[in-house]
Amino acid sequence: IIQPLLELDQNRSKLKLYIGHLTALCHDRDPLILRGLTPPASYNLDDDQAAWENELQKMTQEQLQNELEKGERDNAELQEFANAILQQIADHCPDILEQVVNALEESS
Repeated sequence: IIQPLLELDQNRSKLKLYIGHLTALCHDRDPLILRGLTPPASYNLDDDQAAWENELQKMTQEQLQNELEKGERDNAELQEFANAILQQIADHCPDILEQVVNALEESS
């Protein structure tokens, strides 16, 4: 169960980077694009990766399962927030959305 937790954490880190990039694009263009959007609490958490991985080794199966469920919820919240930012961008500055799509296509 530890491997799925590590993968979830890696996905969370990617989502945070993606959200940070989208947010920066919006702030450069027009900070009002993000008006009314509040990042979920999990976006602002700065985890100590090594300490967290070390802690996982000491957890019981039940604690690991709870951690997995929490990670899934956090990732879902982050994904929902990223989607909300993309919707705001699409509504206010479709040209930025085109830049994002092009960048994603180039990176894959």
